[in-house]
Amino acid sequence: MIMEMIGKGNYKIHYANDYSKFAILPMNRSIDSKHVQTMISSLREQGCVRAVQCCKTNLIEGVEKLYIIDGQHLATALEREGQPIPYIVRSIDSEEDLIRKMAYLNNSSKSWDLMNYINAWKMIRPDYMKLFKWKNMYDIEITMLAIIGVNNAAFKYNTRAIKTGTFKITNPFAEQMCKDFNDIFLKIGMSDRAIKFQFLSAFMQAYGNYNHQQVITNLDKHLKTVKLMANGDDTGAYIRKTIFNLPK
Repeated sequence: MIMEMIGKGNYKIHYANDYSKFAILPMNRSIDSKHVQTMISSLREQGCVRAVQCCKTNLIEGVEKLYIIDGQHLATALEREGQPIPYIVRSIDSEEDLIRKMAYLNNSSKSWDLMNYINAWKMIRPDYMKLFKWKNMYDIEITMLAIIGVNNAAFKYNTRAIKTGTFKITNPFAEQMCKDFNDIFLKIGMSDRAIKFQFLSAFMQAYGNYNHQQVITNLDKHLKTVKLMANGDDTGAYIRKTIFNLPK
């Protein structure tokens, strides 16, 4: 028996034994096999308690297909168990509407992290594709890359723009800054996260009059001290003065 709270509106629940009729959205997160196993255990204990959320659209591939918006782990678990997949079909107005519904529905079950949002929006937002590329190229925390992209350290505390699809790279020097900060990041990679943000803040403050080779030389000279650092005001002052030659 399926029990589901849909929210606003009434949706008819359909059932499918033909698993091939469902298409996977390229902007959705990848299937996590461990999560599928958890879903299988839940199915065996409690049965299926909700329907898979779908839409029919030609926006993705130019031909109309039935895409899973939310519930791809449940659908996979039901297929493994040989059970019919219950699903409802939601209306989609645009690619933006699709991504927003996908993000909202997925967050109600297994919350998205920032990379999930970037992976979704990169399909239709070039700036998100840049963030995605930088993450693969440098393996720097995505929030740090976004901070460099907007040239604003305060972005750390408000990443809503990434989630809502409104993030834009406004820093004309972002590409080079990512490369330069990556050289620093490779040396401080084992440091505490807060220390890394101290470095990023000082790096951005210094970049208007920046000598990359001198900073790397300073960092190499004081690397043992840096690796032993704990976060604090004195730490930030030390990094600004000793590594980046900034006033305390």
